[in-house]
Amino acid sequence: MQNRYVGDIGDYVKLALLRALLPGRSLGVAWWLYPDGNHNSDGRHIGYLDQPLLWRSLDPPLFDHLKAIVASGTRQVAALEQEALLPGARFFSEPIPNGGLRSLRREARVAWFERLQHALQDCDLLLLDPDNGLETKNFDLGAPWAGKSVALSELRSLRRPGRALIAYHHETRRPGGHAAELDHWGGRLRGADFSEVDAMRAGAYSPRAFFLLDANPELRDRASDLIKRGGKSLSWHPKLGLHSSDKELEAAVLPEEQSLDEATSTRQTSSLPAAAAVTHDVRDRGRFIQAALRWYRKAAAFARRTPAAGED
Repeated sequence: MQNRYVGDIGDYVKLALLRALLPGRSLGVAWWLYPDGNHNSDGRHIGYLDQPLLWRSLDPPLFDHLKAIVASGTRQVAALEQEALLPGARFFSEPIPNGGLRSLRREARVAWFERLQHALQDCDLLLLDPDNGLETKNFDLGAPWAGKSVALSELRSLRRPGRALIAYHHETRRPGGHAAELDHWGGRLRGADFSEVDAMRAGAYSPRAFFLLDANPELRDRASDLIKRGGKSLSWHPKLGLHSSDKELEAAVLPEEQSLDEATSTRQTSSLPAAAAVTHDVRDRGRFIQAALRWYRKAAAFARRTPAAGED
């Protein structure tokens, strides 16, 4: 998130989703606040505010509130933290560290994330709003642009019984199109131990997705009902990742930058049996188990050809 995005179409859709899911929940919002950039036109997608007949019905009070913010010229996340907008919500607005050497950035990111966890520890509905979305290939917390993404390891560490997460992701030009990208991430997120992975996709102006993780049936129904009010601009994608290929399931456990020779059976296959245990579909449960067995065999074969510690 950047302050200059406040009030744009992505904000409208995101906040409408939060307001639909909020009743009966303790909401925590992690803005993932990144310094404003000036190299592109991001944040200028506010034309929807001049089309009330098309957009206002999604959430009329929210539409009016965002229109007033944009008209005032003070686009700051603080303007979204009003009690009337998200009653009872807690906010973590500390800017994400992005300066210094790589090693220092990595240390600062870990400390920043610990503060985020502490600030929102009592919330059972969390929004993570990174600038770009889910981690990039070969993701490194210390990389210059790491602050624009959320790591799957960070998502996993926020899991709690009874807690649902919403993770923003700006769609890319991944081969296969947007549907393939959603399902790819569905597989990755299930491999990160999330038992339920759904997404709301917003295609207006610039396509983006909001992954709903570990949501119960009531939350999923609320999201689906909201999308019905959004017309063709919004779409609901439930149960993502259940039909991913075995290769994608394995990739969810083995980091993309890591080779098989660096893997061990206990470290890299543990998530596959765990995913099988929480998957209700018998066919998918079998495929998770088969993928885990295949990794065990590969790791065992590697162990046989690698000298044990102390051997010549």
